[in-house]
Amino acid sequence: MTVAFIVLAHRDPEQVARLAIRLAPHYVFLHVDAKTSDENYIKFVSLLQDYSHVRFLKRYRTGWASWGLVAAALEGLNVALQFVDWSHVMLLSGQDYPLLSSTSIDEFLNRYLNNSFVANWPLPSSLWGADGGLSRVRYWHFPFKGKRLFIPIARKHPKNYFPVGGSMYWCLNRALANEVVSISQKRTDVVNFYKHVWIPDELFIPTVVMNSKFKQSVINEGLTYIRWSTPGSPHPDELTAKDASELLKAGKEGSNVGGQARQKLFARKINSNNESRLLDMLDQNQ
Repeated sequence: MTVAFIVLAHRDPEQVARLAIRLAPHYVFLHVDAKTSDENYIKFVSLLQDYSHVRFLKRYRTGWASWGLVAAALEGLNVALQFVDWSHVMLLSGQDYPLLSSTSIDEFLNRYLNNSFVANWPLPSSLWGADGGLSRVRYWHFPFKGKRLFIPIARKHPKNYFPVGGSMYWCLNRALANEVVSISQKRTDVVNFYKHVWIPDELFIPTVVMNSKFKQSVINEGLTYIRWSTPGSPHPDELTAKDASELLKAGKEGSNVGGQARQKLFARKINSNNESRLLDMLDQNQ
């Protein structure tokens, strides 16, 4: 049993390479933002070209709150499904890092072959403000340079679908991954609708998953430790060496940080330019 990883990156080739190498022998399908400079992209390739478990994906522009993030994830799923020897696929960012060894991640997911892990909540939800997040899907949205632009004209939601919010960082088993790809190809109305919601990476795949025939097999837990200390902040805390003991505990006993989970497999957000010691400490405790 092997896990596949889709990694969305846009910076820090050395840190992303360290992550990708750390995930061996599992497949890593690496997406580098199309806005990343040619110089940096060449660094990504040169650092990882000799690692056969790494595959580079077609590049999209993946600005914050843009549909490009979903497009890149779907590209990763499409390519991953061409490889037969994996049971689960996880979405990561380039600033994630494992809390467990590759073998231990395998052992954990091997207990849930018929399940997927997607933190999700039907809308409206108290997690998303006064209107429960309904304005995210009710109006036409056009993100511009990280700012929320929208036209206050009500839209009709796709037929037979209800909106669901959730985490961008999911873990799908193979059957559900295949279903997500299939629906994204067949239901162009759903795709076109969610291209113009606010922050589609927190909406499209959770919605597709929880409207699918596999919804009963989904465990409503997020396997990534993500801490949001500032309410309403668009970005989570950057983790440091001071967090190491808490992270290692979450990898063994679970945590409710970033959503409840019986065990956290990864942590984000880590900036190795400021905090390479944390990566060293996580490596030493595998």
